[in-house]
Amino acid sequence: QASARHSSPPTTQQPSLLAAAMAPVYKVALGVAVTLALEASVATAALLRHGRAPPAELSSFDMGCYMEGDPSPLEKGGAKGRSYRGLVSTTVSGRTCQKWSASHPWKEASAMKPSTDAKSKVDEETEMMDWGNGLGNHNYCRNPDSSMNVPWCFTMDPNEGHKKELCEIPKCPPHPRDFPEEAKDLKNEVEATDCECADQLYGSTVTTKDTAVPLSLVDKKQQKGKKPCNCSHRRR
Repeated sequence: QASARHSSPPTTQQPSLLAAAMAPVYKVALGVAVTLALEASVATAALLRHGRAPPAELSSFDMGCYMEGDPSPLEKGGAKGRSYRGLVSTTVSGRTCQKWSASHPWKEASAMKPSTDAKSKVDEETEMMDWGNGLGNHNYCRNPDSSMNVPWCFTMDPNEGHKKELCEIPKCPPHPRDFPEEAKDLKNEVEATDCECADQLYGSTVTTKDTAVPLSLVDKKQQKGKKPCNCSHRRR
């Protein structure tokens, strides 16, 4: 009991020694972190002085794609990416695009006036799209004058050699429907005179008698040696 009453308290020297030993390591790590932060800040400032900035992370939806040509007869004025309405705002070199409404550093940007996209009715169910130039109070890549083959922009770099640059935007895949071919097939169907399509589908044009054949019988007639219709897209 006496020895227990007179025992000394636990020593705290070991943690203190460990902290002292690690102090130089902490200082080195802190110094490295501060140095890297300063270098990153200097690099960013240098990029901004030359009209460049780290590219913003865009989703594929926001980036979009550009059409090489008008995808259908129901669109016009959108070839070479003129119909592009995505949110890419940096060029292939990483330079930041200038706002189209701004005059600095390049006054030519604000001299280009916006024109709106316009839809017009072809019939009750069909609309025609006449693409405008997509300009506005923004700095997204566009091809307002169709002067290049892909969307582009004026850059924030005051160097004449980097006044205009192309943007890195993927090309849209071909439209799954071949509208010109569909129009050709429809024309052939309407103008067909070398077969019995008209009489079979709509009745004779030379008599008032109802000569229309039910479509369920058309194939049977053709199977019996009748000359097949040259109408590849008959409505059934």
